[in-house]
Amino acid sequence: MSQTSFLDSNGGGPLTWLALFGLAPFALLVAVWLIVAAVFALKGDDVDKSNRMAQLYGYTVCLIALVVALVSLASILDAAIDRANPLQSEFGGFTSLTSFEAYKATYRREQTMFERGQPAKPDTVSETTLRQQYDALVKDREAATRYRTTKSLTTGFIFLLISLGLFSVHWRWVRRLNGISRAAA
Repeated sequence: MSQTSFLDSNGGGPLTWLALFGLAPFALLVAVWLIVAAVFALKGDDVDKSNRMAQLYGYTVCLIALVVALVSLASILDAAIDRANPLQSEFGGFTSLTSFEAYKATYRREQTMFERGQPAKPDTVSETTLRQQYDALVKDREAATRYRTTKSLTTGFIFLLISLGLFSVHWRWVRRLNGISRAAA
């Protein structure tokens, strides 16, 4: 068993460490938010604590809704760009379909990669056959990109609308709560 597979099977591989480092900023943000929440909740007298906790809840929901809205917006923009340029989409694989000449070049490159260690075979595929394969692959890529982007646009818009709704409801509620607490003081 190699060292890499041993580390990966025990959870200590490079992907695990990359995931941990990716989660570190998120964990730091949560820790800071919890400290702020504790200070916010313990400050003042007992009468104001329930009002402060309600404010903290409202602001937390607004912050999370804002982050979800930004992520959804990025997803929507990415899907819109992929939909406008389906042949340049990053989910296309190794074969280039931007032009027939690019397809021929990558087709020939793939053929030589798959035939390593074997005697070179003459290329017997005709130009007409290559053109038919290219047209079929272009149609397939366009259909796959259309499906994937429709799915991504739909979920992105739904999450964007839900997050904006949650943000606006909770923001109004917190503003009203702040008005009540100022009037009581």
